[in-house]
Amino acid sequence: MKGKLMLVALLGMQVAVAQKKTIDTTAYSEWKRIGTPSLSYDGQWMLYRYSQEDSHLQYLVNTASGKTSAFEKMNSPEFLGKGKWIKFTRNDSTILRRLKDGHEEAWTRSSYFIGNDNSTTLGYTEGKKQVVLDINTGDSVVLNDVSRCSFFDGNVIYIRDNQLFTGPLKGKHTVLFSGPIDDFNFNMEKRAGTILSDRKVYYFSLKTGKVSFVFDYRDVKAPAGYKVNEQANMITAGTKQFVLDVSRSEKPAMRRPVQNPDFTLELWTWNEPVTQKLQRKGVYDKNMMNQAKFIYNVDTKTVVEVAPEMSGMVLAPSCESFDYVISLDPAPYKIDVDYRYNNNVDIYLVNVHTGERKLIAKDSYENPSWSPNGKFAIYYDTQKKIWEKIDLGTGNFINISDQIGFPVNDEEWDQPGRNPAYGLVGYIDGGNTIVLYDRYDMWAVDLAGQRKPYSLTGQYGRQHKVVLRLNGVEYMENIDLSKPILLRSFNEETKSHGLYRLQSLAKVEKLADNPDYDVRIHSIAGDGHSCIFSKQSYQISPDVWYGDMEFKKSKQLTDCNPQQKDFNWGTAKVVKWKTFDGKDDEGLLFLPEGYDSTKTYPMIVDFYETHSQDLHDYIVPEYSTSTINISTYVSNGYLVFRPDVHYIIGKPGESVYNCVVSGVKYLIDKGIADKEAVGLQGHSFGGYEASYLVTRTDVFKCANIGAGVVNMTYNYTAMRQNGAPSLFKFESEQYRMGKTLWEDKEGYVNNSAIFNADKIHTPIMIFHNDKDGAVPFSHGLDLFLSMRRLRRPAWLLNYKGGNHTLEDLPAQKDFTIRLQGFFDHYLKKKPMPRWMSEGISVDERNVDQKY
Repeated sequence: MKGKLMLVALLGMQVAVAQKKTIDTTAYSEWKRIGTPSLSYDGQWMLYRYSQEDSHLQYLVNTASGKTSAFEKMNSPEFLGKGKWIKFTRNDSTILRRLKDGHEEAWTRSSYFIGNDNSTTLGYTEGKKQVVLDINTGDSVVLNDVSRCSFFDGNVIYIRDNQLFTGPLKGKHTVLFSGPIDDFNFNMEKRAGTILSDRKVYYFSLKTGKVSFVFDYRDVKAPAGYKVNEQANMITAGTKQFVLDVSRSEKPAMRRPVQNPDFTLELWTWNEPVTQKLQRKGVYDKNMMNQAKFIYNVDTKTVVEVAPEMSGMVLAPSCESFDYVISLDPAPYKIDVDYRYNNNVDIYLVNVHTGERKLIAKDSYENPSWSPNGKFAIYYDTQKKIWEKIDLGTGNFINISDQIGFPVNDEEWDQPGRNPAYGLVGYIDGGNTIVLYDRYDMWAVDLAGQRKPYSLTGQYGRQHKVVLRLNGVEYMENIDLSKPILLRSFNEETKSHGLYRLQSLAKVEKLADNPDYDVRIHSIAGDGHSCIFSKQSYQISPDVWYGDMEFKKSKQLTDCNPQQKDFNWGTAKVVKWKTFDGKDDEGLLFLPEGYDSTKTYPMIVDFYETHSQDLHDYIVPEYSTSTINISTYVSNGYLVFRPDVHYIIGKPGESVYNCVVSGVKYLIDKGIADKEAVGLQGHSFGGYEASYLVTRTDVFKCANIGAGVVNMTYNYTAMRQNGAPSLFKFESEQYRMGKTLWEDKEGYVNNSAIFNADKIHTPIMIFHNDKDGAVPFSHGLDLFLSMRRLRRPAWLLNYKGGNHTLEDLPAQKDFTIRLQGFFDHYLKKKPMPRWMSEGISVDERNVDQKY
């Protein structure tokens, strides 16, 4: 009886699956993507739109009730007045809508106004009047004959009749400064600023109400050939040094073009710093970046040159007083950009009092940075893979990260050249302690060396194999440990992205981390009490949820793809296997709904570099721009396999074979994939990888190769659309050769599919457009002509005028149909489409598409 019940249940499940629809192109219009949603200051309202819909159609959600209202012709909406209003445009008119009752009024008082959701005040100009309005109460202050005005937290600061006034919106305004005001600068966050008056610079603070004289431009001697641009510098009363703003006193003489209209000569010179394709008119020779740089010492009234002309950038501390700046000179390495795509620099330590320049590093990939207090210069050495501080007295580099005990460099980096750091988090203790990332955690390093490094996160990340990073920002100059710090996370075991909180030193608490889906915050309310976030996985559409910052109470606000339940969808999982060289590897396997482990399935292998970290990505059914749409193919009964590829420098092709084909054979041996129905897909770098694979194995019954490099020896010097030669791609980046063509001729040939095209027995559909700006069209054409010469099945799809991927919807629709027809024929034994069997002649183009 029990067996019969189980059989009935199984049959019922199969019927349920059979009743569901299969995704095809007619279903694509049913799927929606939510654009970036916004949350009001008070957390009571949310705005969003669907990215594929008319941008004028907006949705407003009450987060308490969940009620959603749709608005047509609502363009560029934004919250105002701490969540009480929305500002938007309709038919070129600015509209304000009060949220509590829906009252709308057209803004006709001025052409524009200044305001945001963090404040209830708006500022606008009406004739010669400056009006500051409290949008919630209707109270306003009218200021006559005002030239400059800023308002903040119910206060206002403005200039009138050469006097600087400040005070509350409602109340007495006091004069902070009297005298001619030639320039004015105000930092709202610091409640302080500077004034230029009669060539003198003054600093004022609203917190203290004091005004202090800083320096007189009459004391600043302009450097030879330059003039000083006098302005209200962003400095303080205690400033002793700052970078002087200068410009050349004489403009370079205009060069008159030769009057010869018959031709234009483009002259390429072997040792010019920048190639002709990368040169830009008016900026190639001399510009502001190439001017000399000067420091003004306020106390000694001296102007010191810290970088001569054409010597690049100067990095100065942001503190009030300092003795050194860092000068970065890229000139010796500009030509090297061709093969690095990174302008390396020589690093100089420069004394701001004497101008003495000391060369402390040559040919550096990275630039140093200053601690907030200006006491320490920090540097990451990409070759040694360590963080260092620069001894300002000697110019020596001192290792500061070795005592952490764990690598601070990206341990999985497999490209030649530099090895990047996990990153700099920020500083604590006023800049005396730097905070660095390792693979999982945050580490505090005392720059004075008085305390051993310690983990801010208490090594919670390493213990749980969870990568912890600042949420929303990559760097925080001053980290305040007295307040909880929100962290985003990635769990290496479950592949889920979540949220944690650093509650206090070494105390990390989990807020949201579910192995079944990702959680990501979109926006936090201005009052900090609530947020909107999304949950997503391959099976869960990324709808928007609303909840408190403890993630204990939440509610779903959107349901953008309810129709998904009516379609065969499928699941995604991580699979693991041993590569041919005996190492562990993993990848993603997408399984059709109702997957039966006793059967084998047709499978398409689609990959690029690594994908396992994307386990919980939701894949919207849509037209293809260059590769298969995974959701569609899985719904149609295919397995899709996305193996991770890990590379050996100099052997990119064999690295792909080692990882990908070993994974394919594992799935065949396990009885999962049908060995007679395995297809291959790759585009761009994936196209290169796919083209190499079909020269090494016949396991694939067909392959779609999109815009891939098939001849490294040619592409090595090919120009990209932006004017950069492709040298860097091979020597320093993605193609991972790590040497010049002449240092490794054999390697360049062996890793190029074109030289082994005679070993290809796999039918190939090549997708490559004639205006491709990343990989020249000749690669696709060369592979096709090689297959044609060898009399082996191949088709070349060139959407004339198209770029690296398809941008126009009609072309996307056409490619989607042909791509599925190609795979269905070879992997599902469906009839060959007419375009494959008959071709499309020049007379038939746009007449008979032969689907």
